[in-house]
Amino acid sequence: MDRLKKLRGEIDSIDDQILRLVEKRREIAGRIGRLKKQNGLEVYDPVRENKIIEKACKNTRLDAWFVRRLFCQIIEYCRSGEKKSVNAGAIKKTGAVAVLGPAGTFTEKAAKRLFKENKLEYCDSVEEVFKSVESGTEYGVVAIENSLEGSISKTLECLLEYDLMICGETVLDIRLSLMASHGTRKENVNIVLSHPHALAQCSRYLKENFPNATLQGTASTTSAMKDAGKINGAAAVGFSEAAKDYGLVVLDDNVQDDASQTRFIVLSKSRMYGPKTSIIFAVKDQPGALYAILNEFADRKINLSKIESRPSRRLLGEYLFFMDFDSSKMSEIEAKKVLEDIKPMTTLLKFLGSY
Repeated sequence: MDRLKKLRGEIDSIDDQILRLVEKRREIAGRIGRLKKQNGLEVYDPVRENKIIEKACKNTRLDAWFVRRLFCQIIEYCRSGEKKSVNAGAIKKTGAVAVLGPAGTFTEKAAKRLFKENKLEYCDSVEEVFKSVESGTEYGVVAIENSLEGSISKTLECLLEYDLMICGETVLDIRLSLMASHGTRKENVNIVLSHPHALAQCSRYLKENFPNATLQGTASTTSAMKDAGKINGAAAVGFSEAAKDYGLVVLDDNVQDDASQTRFIVLSKSRMYGPKTSIIFAVKDQPGALYAILNEFADRKINLSKIESRPSRRLLGEYLFFMDFDSSKMSEIEAKKVLEDIKPMTTLLKFLGSY
């Protein structure tokens, strides 16, 4: 018994060391985040993170699957010390929040990160979230882009159509799992269900492991989980923490082809001012039209963190540009002035929010 007590004491000591080291790692990550911000660099660096994980797998006798999963969790937690998820003073901690349902979606996870106490209202589609906020729900949370699959088309369409403001954002690391009903074996899976973006994010894994399976898109990852439990030989790709809620078990973890993140935005009717500003615009069909607008930002030394073109769906050959720019070093008056100056150069200009 003395020997057992001694060994347990050694384990307790090791556990304390692990905790202190993770605390130190997170503190250093916070310092790195501040340096990145000062130099205008992005916090998320997937190449660097993958190198850390691959190095860790090579430098241990532990199972690579376990090491990869462990370091993914540590890196994600430490990165949260590098970057605040949302403009802290912008969001009330009361009022309902509309999210894409049913329970267990990544959107729900993002909303719970932002709104720890608010009541969530589940909607059947992205557009229903917009309609809910337009009808009086305090906030809405929707995905706007994924680092692998790009922008969410429906969200961009709704941002143009509905008179709502973006008032916050958060970014989630996306870890996908393959789930099925109890007793289902991987070799028996002949249909894989999930949201089209989730299926695309693990296309290589699915092609290698289920070359003959039918891939079927659903409205959300949790819709796929609900359906998978009712179909023999079906599996779903989604958020593993929701598996138990739908009577499923995890067949395989981390099935995404590459590390990815999804950015979620908060919708409301309220207008505010923050370090990032988003707009939509269309330009006149003439030489140098886009250059002239971009030059207005360049002359003011305003950093553009995103610019993306999409068909306007009004005329063939007409495009809309979705732009995010850094407004952290500008007053609200200065931000309004640059938009006033570019407006005559556009055929459409819509302010989406400053947050």
